[in-house]
Amino acid sequence: MASRTFTNKALTIRVDDLGDRYEVHWSGKSTARNPSSFIAPILTATMQAAEKNTRMVVLDFTQVEYMNSSTVTPVIRVLDEAKRKGIEVEVVYAADLKWQELSFSALRVFCDEGSSISILPGATG
Repeated sequence: MASRTFTNKALTIRVDDLGDRYEVHWSGKSTARNPSSFIAPILTATMQAAEKNTRMVVLDFTQVEYMNSSTVTPVIRVLDEAKRKGIEVEVVYAADLKWQELSFSALRVFCDEGSSISILPGATG
């Protein structure tokens, strides 16, 4: 298993290549005013690899303590692109955290019939 870890202030993103899928684990806090400059290149590279290698991507937010509304923008952009390209993506969030439930339930707009996007409740570790 290959793994790469990226850190920007209090936010850490670890991308694991598990052979059949890519798992993107988010942890810490995302408070940057423009988090896209850090997040977008990581997500773009992961989606490009997933498309090239025909693998699914899991975006695991269960260990995120806090993220501002600006953090959702690059996530929405990558989900939109994945949906258009038919890349299978599962977004897992901590359903037991009210702020995550509110933030991620709004992303269910990507989950219409036949969509390659799933938004799944999980639990904090």
